[in-house]
Parts: sequence; C-alpha cells; structure tokens
Amino acid sequence: MKQGRFYMVDTKRYVEWFEMARRDMRSAKILFEHDGDNAAICFHLQQSTEKYLKGYLIYQERRLQEGHSLLRLCKKAKTYKNEFKDFERDMMFLNSYYIETRYPAEEALKIDVEDVEECFRITQDIMKFIDNILEKI
Repeated sequence: MKQGRFYMVDTKRYVEWFEMARRDMRSAKILFEHDGDNAAICFHLQQSTEKYLKGYLIYQERRLQEGHSLLRLCKKAKTYKNEFKDFERDMMFLNSYYIETRYPAEEALKIDVEDVEECFRITQDIMKFIDNILEKI
C-alpha cells in the first residue's frame, strides 16, 4: 500500500532486503575473485549498501524508503541511531558508483583496485554495524 512517498510493508520484510543485499555482496566478491569489471563490482556494493540501509529503515518504520541516495538513507537512519553519522562520508564515496557505473559518460569513471577495496570495506562496515544494532534489540 502506498502512503505518500513510502510503501507500507509487513513487519518481517526487512529480512528479505538484507538477504538481497547479501546476494549483491556475493556477486561483487565473485566478480572480484575472477578479475571482473571494477565498475560492476562497485555497483553491486552500492546496491548491497542501499538494500541494507533500506532494510534497516523498514525495520524501524515498517515502510520502504524511495530513492537511491545512500547519504539520504544514512541521514534517515541517523534519526534512530546517531552513530550512523560516522558513515556519511563513506556513503558519499560509495554513492558515486550508482549512476556513473551504469551509463556511458564523456569521461569513463576510472576505478582502481584500491577504490574497489574501499567499497568492500564500506559495505562490510555498514552491514556489520546494522547487524550489531539488530542483535541488541
């Protein structure tokens, strides 16, 4: 059911979002281990992070947030747990891999192995942070 800019969901739906996020993480790992395209790897990691944040917000609000901005989702999550503020800079970094990796551009985005490793670190950190919050509840 749509209500304003949100979709109401059942109370356990967040688990499905976390599982989809873990699938994106597994896809990124497989691509990385087999010398896959760095842009595709970073895109999967951005998607994994987005789905984990959305899952957390579904847990808190019982509704799905629209949009893809990791920074906006992180700031919304901060209203429930202030420590999300520590991830805002990381969300800005990872956010750049949503659009730029999906469409042709005048200048292709250069993504080196260090960038990919940073994306993995960010995604793993936010997933672990959210898992730790939910374990305590």
